[in-house]
Amino acid sequence: MQGKIIKGIAGFYYVHIESCGIYECKAKGIFRNKKIKPLVGDNVRIQVVSKEEKIGNIEEVLPRKNHLIRPEVANVDQAVVLFAMADPMPNLNLLDRFLVMMERQGVETVICFNKSDIVSEEEAVRLMEIYEKCVNQVLSISTKEKIGLSDLQKLLEGKTTVLAGPSGVGKSSMTHLL
Repeated sequence: MQGKIIKGIAGFYYVHIESCGIYECKAKGIFRNKKIKPLVGDNVRIQVVSKEEKIGNIEEVLPRKNHLIRPEVANVDQAVVLFAMADPMPNLNLLDRFLVMMERQGVETVICFNKSDIVSEEEAVRLMEIYEKCVNQVLSISTKEKIGLSDLQKLLEGKTTVLAGPSGVGKSSMTHLL
């Protein structure tokens, strides 16, 4: 059976198999010998150990179209880079480094600025204008006020997306709301 790794924790990989659900899998020892680490986003072939308990073993990692190092994922269609407009103040140097990394990997990038509810409209527009010419899309959202999330949801439909950004910007809040 073939599926996609959607989560990896402590040597266990959770593989989504179309029409069958999610299987908890371990990687075979051959991957360690070949120094191949299965990643979230990898398309894999699994051998089913127990259909009832949805347990299996990863037998093969299929070829990757891309591989990001931070966060370490594979086969993404786009990246949503989330930064706060304030609290914490955006580290634009870090944002620029994220953009360069995504560009090098050929990954389409959406910049999402959170916490639009705590800055003036002028500050929000100024920050967004800096990056509008650099990426496909720049969004202004507020997870607290639930503003702009439907626009983001439309951009996520049908795509494998990685979410990246520094600590405290609202990644968990946004994920829970979506």
